[in-house]
Amino acid sequence: MDSQQIKKELMRRGFDFSMIAEVLGKSPSLVSKVASRKARSQAVAVALAKAIEREIEEVFPDIEAYHHKPMTPEQRKQKQRELVALLKG
Repeated sequence: MDSQQIKKELMRRGFDFSMIAEVLGKSPSLVSKVASRKARSQAVAVALAKAIEREIEEVFPDIEAYHHKPMTPEQRKQKQRELVALLKG
């Protein structure tokens, strides 16, 4: 979906970019830029997809990085420990 399609679908549901931004604690500009592919933020992309009740792959089919769930803090710490072990070995 392009930015205008996302915006239109949000409006149909009674939402807009500034509402998404406020809920996430982000700027409306960032939300707009993510929708138009001028900036990247998985958190914003996921929120946009959820707000219009679509899968992230449908809303952002062109951004492969969004198609993977982010690591939990514990998973990230584990991966960092693995990296430390690899680099020291």
